[in-house]
Amino acid sequence: MVKKIFLTGASGFIGRAVVKRLKDNYQLTLLLLPEEPVVGLGDLNIVRGDITRPRSLSGLIDGHDTVIHMAGSVGYQTWRNCLSINVDGTRNIIRKAVKAGVIRFIHMSSVSVYGRVPDIRITEEQPYKKIRDPYGDTKIEAEQLVRKQAEKNRIDLTVLRPTAVYGEGDNKFLPSLVENLKTGKLRIMGDGDHSVDLVNVVDVAESVYLALLKPESVGQTYNIANENNPSWNEFLKAACKELDIPYTDKHISYKLAYRLAGLIEFFSIFTGRPPRLSRYAVRLVGRQYNYSIGKTRRELGYEPSVDLLEGIRQCIRDRQYS
Repeated sequence: MVKKIFLTGASGFIGRAVVKRLKDNYQLTLLLLPEEPVVGLGDLNIVRGDITRPRSLSGLIDGHDTVIHMAGSVGYQTWRNCLSINVDGTRNIIRKAVKAGVIRFIHMSSVSVYGRVPDIRITEEQPYKKIRDPYGDTKIEAEQLVRKQAEKNRIDLTVLRPTAVYGEGDNKFLPSLVENLKTGKLRIMGDGDHSVDLVNVVDVAESVYLALLKPESVGQTYNIANENNPSWNEFLKAACKELDIPYTDKHISYKLAYRLAGLIEFFSIFTGRPPRLSRYAVRLVGRQYNYSIGKTRRELGYEPSVDLLEGIRQCIRDRQYS
C-alpha cells in the first residue's frame, strides 16, 4: 500500500497540480533545487537536491515506498539540456529509488515518444519513433531506462504519457498564445480544422491519483489526453472573444512553417535568444493527432473533466488578460 511518496518536479507546472491532488491522501516529500524558493507549497516536507547531481540525492528517498518522477526538460530545448535532465536525471532518480527499496514508481513521460505521427489512432501499443527531436527522443531513452531498472529490480512501474498540458499555473503556452493573438503574429497551420492537442493539468493530476489508486495500473502505460477537443479555428475564436480582440484568420502551410522554424532556430544560435518559432512547436500544433484514451478509461476510470473552451476562458480570466 502506498504511504510515503517522493516527488521530483513538484514545484513545476504539472507538479504543483499533482501535489494539490495528493496532499490530503498521502505523506509527500517534495524535491526542490538547492536555491529554489518555496512558494505556495504550504507546510509540506521539502528536501533539496538536483536530479543531475546524484550525490545531492544521497539518502533523500530512503523511507519512501513510492516515487513520482515528473522533473524534466520541457518543450524546445537543446540536446545538452534534454540529455542532462531527461536522461541522466531520470537514471539518477531510478537508481536512487532502487537503492532506497522503493516498490512503486510512476514516471511522467509524453506522447512525444510516438514521434508525432499524424492522422492515425495512436494507442499505447504504438512503437517508439525517434525524429531527431531533443525532447521526444530523450523521453524515449528515459522510458527505456526506467523500464529496464523496474523489471530488473521488481518495481511496480506505471508510465503516463500526456499530450501538451495547459491550465492553472501555465507560464509557457498561454502567455505565448495571448501575446501572438494580441500582436496579430499568430498564423494557423493548415486549414485549422484539426483538433487541439491539449489536456488540462487538473486531468493530468487526476491520472496520477488514479494510477496510485488502481492496482490494474501496475506494469502499464497510459495516454492522457482529451479526445473531445475542438478545432484550432474554434479554439482561437473562443480565446479572441474572451480577450475581446478581433479574430484574424491567417494561415500558413505546415511545410512552410516547419522550414521557417528551422531557419529561425539556426539564427537563434547566433543571437543567443530562444527562437520565436521552433520545429517542436510546429510539430505540436500543426497536424491532426489522435491519441486514444480507451485503455486509460477502462483500467483507471479516467475521464477528462475540463472542457477545453471553458478551460481556456477560465485561464484567461484568472490571469486577467481580458
